[in-house]
Amino acid sequence: MKFCYHDRSGDVEIVVSDNLFSHLYKARRTKVDSVICFRNLKDENLYFYKHKEIGKKSAILRLVKFEKSQVNSKQTHIIWAITESKNIEKTLPYLNQLGVKKLTLFFANRSQRNEKLSLERLHKILIASCEQCGRSHLMEIELLKNTKEVLEKYPLCQILNFDGCDIHAGERSFAHGIMIGPEGGFDKKEEEMFFDREIFSISGGIVLKSECAAMLVGSLAAI
Repeated sequence: MKFCYHDRSGDVEIVVSDNLFSHLYKARRTKVDSVICFRNLKDENLYFYKHKEIGKKSAILRLVKFEKSQVNSKQTHIIWAITESKNIEKTLPYLNQLGVKKLTLFFANRSQRNEKLSLERLHKILIASCEQCGRSHLMEIELLKNTKEVLEKYPLCQILNFDGCDIHAGERSFAHGIMIGPEGGFDKKEEEMFFDREIFSISGGIVLKSECAAMLVGSLAAI
């Protein structure tokens, strides 16, 4: 664990309670003379706190110093069709660790419409991932209604589909976004909307699961 997240990091004093208190003082058995490192995941600073008071259910900590320490992310923007929520949740920390800047989730025609995503839950997963890997800013997440809305909002986005250029050939940035379909891929109506888009494919005829394709894109992005 590289740091702890606290939304008030940077204040002269912060209060630690609830799950974070249990983690620090029951699971990790943090000692009273320890210096604890925090981030607010909004700025580039690491904040260091010492204990002022430790109670049974909360602790008060006082800021002793801070230092600028940015862990850069790539400019990669993945636009991923919604699949099973459990698979998205499992993949999210890996995309965050790979430095993906933004993740747009959308309902493709073959997406499972009964899937319900909690942005609040995804946000918590990202916080835990940042604490573990040291990333200084949260990956951005947004939710769009359908494929058409994605194409209208991101007119320069690329597509990962069949019969396209080899995605492994040359360096890629995907800064303008790259769309990844759900299990079963995009349907014919959606493919007709891709007529003016740059399309990439996986070489060798290999068909990847949706979440594997997302991780591949995240790992291939050069910047």
